[in-house]
Amino acid sequence: MTLENHNIAIVGLGRVGKAFLEKAMSNESVMTVKAVCEMCDTPGRKLAEEKDIPVVDLGGIIEMGIDIDVIFDLSGDENVSRILQEKLVEARNSYTQVAPARLARLVWSLIADGEYLPNLGKTKSQIYAEMLLEG
Repeated sequence: MTLENHNIAIVGLGRVGKAFLEKAMSNESVMTVKAVCEMCDTPGRKLAEEKDIPVVDLGGIIEMGIDIDVIFDLSGDENVSRILQEKLVEARNSYTQVAPARLARLVWSLIADGEYLPNLGKTKSQIYAEMLLEG
């Protein structure tokens, strides 16, 4: 069985975003990072630049249209997901999805082989328990 590859964009390359980027770029990943959005000079942004991943603003990600399957908002700013959703609607893009934070944590738990999610310092069990409580 062949897994489908998913084209993603990552918004926010702080500690969590950088770790997510590293995992998404690994050979075992079924994700291709097509673009990132990070306005500050972070180690995550430098990594993306070294790997020739386009660093764009939110508008640049939206302009990529259906070339992006999922946008992972790891910025930590609740307004960013809302803005992304609004811009996708304006662009009439009903294909690209903005992953809610819970989904990003779930994907992390699947790709991180038991590693802790940076900043949160939580185990898979803790993350799952929180997802159940939130849901």
